[in-house]
Amino acid sequence: MWIKSYKEYKSLKPMELIQLVKDSIRLEVGFDYYAGISLKNVRGRHTKLITCIFHQDKTPSLAIKPSKNVFYCFGCQAKGDIVTLVSLLNNVSQFKAAYIIAEDFGLLDGVGTQIIQTLKEKTIDKKLEINFRKREVESFDFLLKVKKHFQSITKNIKNERDIQRKGELYHIITKIEYYLDLLSEYEKYSPEERVDNYILIQKFIGKEIYPIYQAVLDKLIGGEHNWVKLGEQY
Repeated sequence: MWIKSYKEYKSLKPMELIQLVKDSIRLEVGFDYYAGISLKNVRGRHTKLITCIFHQDKTPSLAIKPSKNVFYCFGCQAKGDIVTLVSLLNNVSQFKAAYIIAEDFGLLDGVGTQIIQTLKEKTIDKKLEINFRKREVESFDFLLKVKKHFQSITKNIKNERDIQRKGELYHIITKIEYYLDLLSEYEKYSPEERVDNYILIQKFIGKEIYPIYQAVLDKLIGGEHNWVKLGEQY
C-alpha cells in the first residue's frame, strides 16, 4: 500500500506534504486517533499535562499546547507536532508519518489536491511578502541615510547665500520624514496600499531625491563621496 501510493504521489514534495498535514489536522485529533488519548477532559486551556506515552511516567510530564499544535515532555524531552507524534509512535520518518496521516484523513483525494494548491499559493504569497518587505526596509534605510546627510548640510547654513544654495533641503527633509513614516508604519496599511506607497516613494526618490542629491554632490562636496549613487540602486 505504501509503495503503490507513494509512487502515485511521488510528485508531491516532502515539505509540502508535511506542511499540508500540520495545517490540516489538529494535534488533539492526532493524540485521540493514534494514541487513544482524548484531551477533552484534561484541564488546562493553554497547556494540558498528561503522562508521557514515550517513557515510563508516574506523574504527568507531557505538556500539550493546543493553540500552537506542539507537545513537549519535561522528562524524556520528546517534542514536536502531529507529524512528530506519528513518527515516534510508528518509528518512521517525518515524511512517511505525514503520508500516513494524509492517507488516514483523506488529504490526498480530490479535496486534498485543492488544499495542496492553496498551500502552494500561500507559500508563494509568503515569499512575495518577504521579498517586498525587504525592499521596503531597503528604501527606509536609504531614505534615513539621505535625511541624515541633508540634515548635516543644513546645520552649516550661516548666511543668506547659504540659504539660497541649501534652503531647499529643508523642504525635501520634511517629505523624507513623511515617507519614512509610511514605511515604518507599514502594518497599518493593506497590501494594496503598501504597494501604492512603495511606488510613490520610488517616484519620489527618482524625481526629487536623486537630482537634489546629485546637485549637493556636485556643488557642495565637489563630487567626492563614499556613498553609492542613488541611480545605481533605484
